[in-house]
Amino acid sequence: MKNIKTYLAALALASACFATSCEDQPDAFRLADGVPVLHYIRPVDVNSADSLLTEAYMESQLCFVGDNLRSIHEVWFNDQKAILNTSFMTDHTLILSVPKNIPGLVSDKIYMITAAKDTVTADFHVLVPGPAITSMSCEYALAGSEAVIYGDYFVDDPNVPLTLSVAGVNVDRKDIKISKTQLSFKVPEAGEGPVCVSTIYGEAESVFNYKDSRGIITDFDGTTDVVPQGWNIAASYSSENGISGNYVVLGPATLDEDGSWQEALKLPFWCGNWNGDPMSITSGAGIPICNFIDFSDFKNMAFKFELCIPKSNPWMSGSMQIVFTSAARCANDSWQNNTYIHTAASGGLDLCRALYTPWAESGSFDTGDQWITVTIPFSEFKYNADGTEGLIPLQSPEDFASLIIWPWSGGAKGTECTPIFKYDNLRAVPNR
Repeated sequence: MKNIKTYLAALALASACFATSCEDQPDAFRLADGVPVLHYIRPVDVNSADSLLTEAYMESQLCFVGDNLRSIHEVWFNDQKAILNTSFMTDHTLILSVPKNIPGLVSDKIYMITAAKDTVTADFHVLVPGPAITSMSCEYALAGSEAVIYGDYFVDDPNVPLTLSVAGVNVDRKDIKISKTQLSFKVPEAGEGPVCVSTIYGEAESVFNYKDSRGIITDFDGTTDVVPQGWNIAASYSSENGISGNYVVLGPATLDEDGSWQEALKLPFWCGNWNGDPMSITSGAGIPICNFIDFSDFKNMAFKFELCIPKSNPWMSGSMQIVFTSAARCANDSWQNNTYIHTAASGGLDLCRALYTPWAESGSFDTGDQWITVTIPFSEFKYNADGTEGLIPLQSPEDFASLIIWPWSGGAKGTECTPIFKYDNLRAVPNR
C-alpha cells in the first residue's frame, strides 16, 4: 500500500510539473485543430528527397509533406497503427516508420485521424518482405524428427499457403507449425541440399545445406584424414543416439567456477608429425586443414558443428575456446605444445579465437539430449582467452592449419559443473 501511495504522489507531482512546463514552454508541441492535407510522401534521406513514394516496406522511415499535419492524432497503415513522435511533427512535415507488423486486413490505405475523429485517407501500398531463412536447429536432424527453421516473414496466406522443402523434398503441410519467425516441422526423408520456403510474398533458399558435406574438417567417420591429435587427449567415440555415424565425446570432467584448465575436455587437431614440415603433409594424420579446404574467402565463411550436451551433465562455466592457427604457431622443433592457446600474459600469443558461452544467459546450458547446430562466423573469431579483444587476427588461409576446441577460461564466472560434450561434423562453410 505504501508503494502505491508513493507512486500516485509521484504521478501527481509529475503531472503538475508537466502542466507548468507546458505553460513555460510556448514552443512545446500542441495538437492543432482542423484536418490535415497530405501533398506527398517521400524518403527521409535528403539525398532521395525528390523521390515520391506510393509504397514502402514495413519499418521503412517516411516523411509526410503537407499542411496542418500537427492536427494528426493517429496514423494507420491498413489495420496497423503507426507510432507518432511529436518531436518529428510540424505543420508541414511528419516523420514516422511503417508499422513492423504484417497487416491482417489489406486496404492499401493510410488513415490520418484527428482528435475529433475526422479521417483523411491516402493510397499507399505496404510491401511485405519475402521470407528470410537464417538457421536450422540441427542441420543433420534425422528424418522423422522435429526440427525448426528460424528466420522472418513466414507468412501463411489462405489463398497462397506457405510451402517448405528440404533438399528438394516437400514437407507435408500437416507437419508444419508456422509463426512469423520460425517453422517447426517433421523432417522428411531427404539427401543433401538447401532448405526452401515460399510464401505469397516471395521465396527464400538457405545458405546452409541440410546434411551439409561441404568443407568437412572431420565427421569422425573417416571422410577426411583429420583426427584428434595432440597431448593428453581423453576423447572417446560413440554412435549411440547419433545423427550421422560416429561422434566424439569429451567428459564428464569437472570445471570450476572460473572454467580453469581441464585437459580432459580438450579436443585438439594439431597438424604435423615428428618428421618434418607440417605443411608438406598432403594426406594422413596431421594434414593441415587448409591443405584440403579452401579458406581463401574465410571472411564470408563460418565454422559449424553439431553439439549435444546431456541434461544430466549441464555446462555452467568456462567459454568454449575455438582456435584456428597456422602450423608455424602451433608446431615447433619439439612438435606441438599448448602455448599458442594462452594469453600473452601467460606466455602465449593472444591469437584471436571464438568464445562460445551459451550458459551465460541463464547460468546453465544443455541441449536436452538433442543435437543442435552451432554456427560461428569467422568474423567472430576476435577474442583473447580472457574475453578481451584479440591481438593477432585471422589473416590468411594458412592460419587455418590447426584447430583446438576447449572449454576453458573466457572471463565469465560460472558455477562448478561436470559437463559432457559430444561433437560431430566439424566444418567450414559459406556464410552468405
